[in-house]
Amino acid sequence: MIDTGSNWACDVLSDLETASELIMTALARLASLPQDPALRLAVYSAMALALLTLVIMSQVLVLSELASRREVRRQAFIAGWRPHLAAWSMQADERALPAPPRGRRERLWFLLLWSRMQRQLRGMAQQRLNVLLEQLGMLSPVLSLLESRAVHHRLVALTCLRYLADASHWPAVLPLLESRNVAVSLAAAQTLVAMDAERAMQRIMQRVQARRDWALPRLEALCQQAGRQAVTEPLLAELNAPQGSEGRAVALLAWAEPSQAAPWARRYLAVAQASDAWQGLGEEACCAALRSLGELRDPRDRDLLLVYLDSEAPTVRLAALAALRRQSSAADKALMVPLLADPNWWVRQAAADALVALPDMDDVALTMLLESLADRYGQDALRRAMAEGKR
Repeated sequence: MIDTGSNWACDVLSDLETASELIMTALARLASLPQDPALRLAVYSAMALALLTLVIMSQVLVLSELASRREVRRQAFIAGWRPHLAAWSMQADERALPAPPRGRRERLWFLLLWSRMQRQLRGMAQQRLNVLLEQLGMLSPVLSLLESRAVHHRLVALTCLRYLADASHWPAVLPLLESRNVAVSLAAAQTLVAMDAERAMQRIMQRVQARRDWALPRLEALCQQAGRQAVTEPLLAELNAPQGSEGRAVALLAWAEPSQAAPWARRYLAVAQASDAWQGLGEEACCAALRSLGELRDPRDRDLLLVYLDSEAPTVRLAALAALRRQSSAADKALMVPLLADPNWWVRQAAADALVALPDMDDVALTMLLESLADRYGQDALRRAMAEGKR
């Protein structure tokens, strides 16, 4: 054993001597730099580049190691807290209340895990987790995250407050509705709707026209979250304002109560009929009004809908046809057959679907109609509708 240790020590000393000789040789060569200034600058540049590369590699290795260790700690934290949250979602037990998370990083991990579990739960299970959040004293850290400059911290806080749905936090969330960051402003809107839907939609509808960065699908999701009762009044107030029919709010008319939106829809369609206002932005408003009346299914609107079957805009004709289909009868066959020759593909397809859905249109009647059509595009549309109707 002693001989083996001596041999190992001798080998290490030999390696150190070899490395020292190599280093001294390199230094000796560096000491005798070329006399040419250009070559000397090239050597210095190569040395600087090598040093910079070494520093960057060291930094990458250090950061990777730190991130790996942080991920291990996060996974251990989640594995330790998930059973507590699952148990509390089934039964709240204040006697078995765990110690609250310590440190800013652990609190953020806890809030992310808590939000993820809230998204999977409903009803009393969510309420129990809300109680746990308050019992652990995590409400104050959530509110402090709202004031953070980091966008992801604000989004985490808004998500937590949305599940809490406590209107007492309204003043803390409302300023974020004006945030320049689209994600933060829309998250604040969702949180406000969860707190008080009617009050929130009053605020949101006032900003729909100005906030062009709010995408229409996100606004529709907010309307769906709030419900028609909360959406109708502020939406109609916005539409009845000057130039309201030319704004973005008209696209949300489908989320209003049809019975309450009908007066505005009838009035707008009557004015548009007289002034030919369905071009440009008026076209979108006409379509929204027609869809609203179609959902109401009031026979008194039939004459107004028939007028828009002759519109120059194919989207308006399509909306009028869809509205008529909701209250169509066997007598409407004469209205829909000419639309099979419409120059617009979508209108032809909708007319064919409407004809196939009429009460008295059996296979024999549809076959006779198909044979009587002179327009081959109309024949294709009706043939396709007949084939799909048999499935």
